[in-house]
Amino acid sequence: MEFGWVALVIICVIVYAVVCWEIKKSNFHPEIFAFMGPCLMVRTSRTGIFDVLARFRRTFLVYGTLGVVVVAACSVLMTVMIIVTAYLTMLIQPDPSPIIQPQNLLLIPGVNDFVPSTFAVWFALVFAVVIHEFGHGLLSRVEKIRVKYTGILALVIPIGAFVEPDEEEIEKSPLATKLRMFAAGITNNLVVGAICILALILLLGMVVPGTVPFVQGVYEGYPADLAGMQPGTVILAIDGVPVANTTDISTLLAGTIPGQTIQVLGEYKGVQQMYDITLTSVPSDITGLSAGNTTSGFMGVLYGDPQAITDTLHAWTHPETLGDVLVSALNFLVLPFSSLAGSSSFGMLVTDTPDPAFLSAPFDGFWEIIHVLYWCAWVNILLGTFNALPIGPLDGGQMLREGVKSFLAKRGKEEYALPLCSVITNLLIVVIIIPIIMPYFFR
Repeated sequence: MEFGWVALVIICVIVYAVVCWEIKKSNFHPEIFAFMGPCLMVRTSRTGIFDVLARFRRTFLVYGTLGVVVVAACSVLMTVMIIVTAYLTMLIQPDPSPIIQPQNLLLIPGVNDFVPSTFAVWFALVFAVVIHEFGHGLLSRVEKIRVKYTGILALVIPIGAFVEPDEEEIEKSPLATKLRMFAAGITNNLVVGAICILALILLLGMVVPGTVPFVQGVYEGYPADLAGMQPGTVILAIDGVPVANTTDISTLLAGTIPGQTIQVLGEYKGVQQMYDITLTSVPSDITGLSAGNTTSGFMGVLYGDPQAITDTLHAWTHPETLGDVLVSALNFLVLPFSSLAGSSSFGMLVTDTPDPAFLSAPFDGFWEIIHVLYWCAWVNILLGTFNALPIGPLDGGQMLREGVKSFLAKRGKEEYALPLCSVITNLLIVVIIIPIIMPYFFR
């Protein structure tokens, strides 16, 4: 991070702290401004949007009931997954993973090594929180629970939204009402995530292979590498002769000899650059990968295969069997980790990379839309499934608490509900921590 950005961040934090201090000190418009720890809540009691949508009460009651079933299933599935993960960690005793670092446990763009600080990511985070809280507010009004406030939550910058239903009315509501209200936020996240995935599949189906000669890899220590050429470069011309594909390059290199210097015009991330490359002989161990023949000059580059990438992308987004669906789902979840670590061919879905240079997009701004859709899908699904865990203050934990309380109340043992839920929460927290810290004890 450059010093200018550091200074700007420091100034913003100081201004935010001073503003918050003045608001709190003078009790400035308490009906609008409130605090949740270090976060500033800018709220309003005008919640008419929920009343308008609540007119479709029957539809949303069905939606909420289905949501309870989905969230309960997610809760069980996530619990089983973290237990199995903890068990396998103890059984296999793996080395510490570079992914599981303290900063990578937080979904903070720019702090997490695998979550870039881009517009798409920030938009997805704020959008996911707004969608989540909107679900709680809407189902509260559908269930005729008063919504006292709704608004924006800020920590230097807006980081999300909140809805504040009337706690007393919630407490007096029947179990089904509480479950629908608590599940609504998770349901919204999962539904929005699924919609974004469907939009991704439809849009990515419009991508076709390009024909430009695209440098997928550069052999370390060979001429192109020594000249500063980067993977992702599109070759436009050699010695002033335009090239449209790798066949053109092979033809031109066939007339060269080792030791000859050629000028290669390339384009990397939209910027053209001229490279003076002194060719070498073709190494015998990589003859099959080179352009030209064994007696011609060799640049030391590996060209991408656009058709292979588009075929793989199509197979990934159009799974045919249940096994393919599971593989695609796993690829979807781990893509930020593999792409930003340089081990995936689909980095163009996650952030701005040169990879789309050899794929033909249907319109300008296509990849920017893909970034937003991917991160909206990823963040919504992760936020929804994480909140489904039956842990303390999470929505899944509150659903568990209300369900256990209702079950035990019918048997005259309601006083055991909170201690039991507390034990479950603490046990699950321990199980979650095991895969994080135990590998360090196996070293």
